Amino acid sequence: MRSYLPYIIGAFVGALIAILLSNLFDVTGIPQLAMFGCLPALGGALLERFVQRFSQKS
Repeated sequence: MRSYLPYIIGAFVGALIAILLSNLFDVTGIPQLAMFGCLPALGGALLERFVQRFSQKS
């Protein structure tokens, strides 16, 4: 379970960013669905990759 933690945290941050952007720019419909589909997955993948690179250098 510990190996999934960076992805879960990144997905949570991505979802928060999607909520913030959706409310800030008043996005509705298909663009909002795309944001909520892509940003959590992208955030999780990026944070997981960053953690893997950082742990390999140590």
